[in-house]
Amino acid sequence: MNEAPTAPAPRPGTGPGGGSHSGRRRALRHLARPVHVRLSKPVISFTFDDFPKSSVTRGAQVLESVGGRGTWYAGCAITGETTQYGPMFDAADVARLCGAGHEIGCHTFSHTDCAAASMDDVFADMVRNAEALAALGLEERLVSFAYPYGETTVALKDALPSRFTTARGTEAGLAEGRIDFAQLPANALFGEDAQKRAMKLLEQAQRRKGWLIFYTHDVSVRPTAWGSSTAVLERVATAAYAAGVEMAPVREVAARILADAHA
Repeated sequence: MNEAPTAPAPRPGTGPGGGSHSGRRRALRHLARPVHVRLSKPVISFTFDDFPKSSVTRGAQVLESVGGRGTWYAGCAITGETTQYGPMFDAADVARLCGAGHEIGCHTFSHTDCAAASMDDVFADMVRNAEALAALGLEERLVSFAYPYGETTVALKDALPSRFTTARGTEAGLAEGRIDFAQLPANALFGEDAQKRAMKLLEQAQRRKGWLIFYTHDVSVRPTAWGSSTAVLERVATAAYAAGVEMAPVREVAARILADAHA
């Protein structure tokens, strides 16, 4: 009997992705595409990695119920398979998200560790992923990237801006002031005290008029250790809606910030 495929899971914390601690620190400090965030009001981007079908059937539904839209970073190696996250996305999910105004982003084809693989291998995996998404019916150009495991290198960061508008990591924090579009911060919407942390971040985003990015995987009543409970996602999205905070895809917020920077 064949075993179900295993989807790569995030590493605990934000430890090195196969590289050294010093290499990771250099990558974090190095600003490959510095941009100054000047927003007139706060905005949230909910992002979903890999992505499981539940992030569409439940996650997208939650966002849409309060007028929000999000970004799904696709890794096509396990398209249509069943993993520890449950059934993974297929062509119908891509069409459903695009039709509703959500964004599909790139997460590499095989969840390549960008801090450990050669740059040629990483870019080849990106191309393979883009081709696979096109075969699934995606007509939009991929402009948003997310590093699998949240890790990168200085060289890769320098090369990415010519291919993607943004690249998202997993370093927690609020995108405000001078940030790096080649390594956007993102906050886990899973784990212990996820709702409490999310509400605190929402308050900070409101006060500072910053860009708050969340990331997760599956969405269900009983999520995996790397997924969000439906209730938590609903509470955070509802709180954002009640506070008048916009919920938009990464590509839209990034385009707005760049337009303001060049105005």
